[in-house]
Amino acid sequence: MRHSVRLEGFRYALRPIREADARFVAALRSDPDLGAYLHRTSGRVEDQEAWLATYFDRAGDYYFIVETLEGAEPVGTVGLYDSDGRAAEWGRWLIAKDAPAAVESALLVYRAAFEAVGLDEVFCRTVAENAKVVSFHDSSGAHRVGTLARHFRLDGVEHDAVEHRVDRSRWDMMRPKLEFLARRLAQH
Repeated sequence: MRHSVRLEGFRYALRPIREADARFVAALRSDPDLGAYLHRTSGRVEDQEAWLATYFDRAGDYYFIVETLEGAEPVGTVGLYDSDGRAAEWGRWLIAKDAPAAVESALLVYRAAFEAVGLDEVFCRTVAENAKVVSFHDSSGAHRVGTLARHFRLDGVEHDAVEHRVDRSRWDMMRPKLEFLARRLAQH
């Protein structure tokens, strides 16, 4: 969906994805380490451009590029999607290995959800074996709802998913911690 949501943090910003980002996204998603827990996609820029063309026609889907404030260098992606106006899933979260943007991009996507889009709740579903991301959500204060059996099918293999949810009251409790950590990381 074409949208105009843009948010700035301490060192990073979220901006709407554009057609010109197809090459960056294709490279990021093709990285075998970053893509280990993702649905396989083509590394062809033309295929990413075609996917973006269909994305721009979908309602309730906010796809962002995470970029540096200084120089506007793209370092990752994140999205809020399948929104019904009250709740949405957040995902498509990929951050380049050399960019310490995970905490700040999470802070910014929550701000996008609750402040810019006006949602009441966001949830994310992470492949259970992706211990690093599951641990991040646990430590951020997101409520771990439970495990969804055989939720994802990746390369023909079924995987369980861990679901986390954050509503507005939980966000109010989580925000100071994420802001503190993002500010601290931005200083390095």
